[in-house]
Amino acid sequence: MRNITVRELQVKSVLGRSGLPEYDYVMNPYSGCFHGCIYCFAVDFTREVEARDRWGSTVFVKTNLVEVLKREVASMRRGLVGISSITDPYHFIEGKYGLTRSGLGLLLANGFRVSIQTKSPLVLRDLDILAKYRKSLDVGMTLTTMNEKAARVLEPFAPSPGSRAAALERLSASGVRTWIFVGPIIGGVNDSFEELEKILDVASRTSSRIIYDWYSPYKNATGMMRDGLPGTDERGWAPSGQARERVSRWLALQAGKLGIEINSQKDEWLRRGELGKLF
Repeated sequence: MRNITVRELQVKSVLGRSGLPEYDYVMNPYSGCFHGCIYCFAVDFTREVEARDRWGSTVFVKTNLVEVLKREVASMRRGLVGISSITDPYHFIEGKYGLTRSGLGLLLANGFRVSIQTKSPLVLRDLDILAKYRKSLDVGMTLTTMNEKAARVLEPFAPSPGSRAAALERLSASGVRTWIFVGPIIGGVNDSFEELEKILDVASRTSSRIIYDWYSPYKNATGMMRDGLPGTDERGWAPSGQARERVSRWLALQAGKLGIEINSQKDEWLRRGELGKLF
């Protein structure tokens, strides 16, 4: 059991300019994340000190999100909004506050396009909105591993990989455009072809494209990794250029055989640009 803390706060803005080139804006309804993933770079970029220091146990809720967002959508240029960039928009507290659902509906009804990334089947609660606006959005599900035991170590409080795969199946069957984020790929942890093949199988079953990325060492995340993965070789967590090339070639080959679209996170902005940002 863990002691969790929920803090409510008021914000002056909701839509922020994205630091990711594939998005025009980002919207983070929460700060901090209850999933507690030990590799998450967001712990190094979360502004609220308590959420950062008690990663996975403290989350700040932007309770005036709807009020602020209504003002912003009335005046801001339309574009593609990433939900979310440094917190999961569907961790369990969303079941109480519903900020992601409210923000999603507002954005889509006002002509914005949306790309969602989550680790939670709670996204299915909003299937009515997602199906209605399916031409203006896509939903990505992070699958770091399909090994349930390994997932409990890497993502201790996140929904199981199996439940995420099942959610993807329902989304895809409803005509929602889906993708799988395979990452971070951590050397010596989840980079084996056997591990990756299981994720490719999910992508094939759900007609999902794949975006993959590599583990990057950040100070606080590295500390969590040391605690969570004792006995593994820290020097190999961020794969070398040669190791990345080997895995990338294999992924491209297997994806080609299965008819799966695939690209690295680094090239995602190019892919969205080529396809008119997917819409």
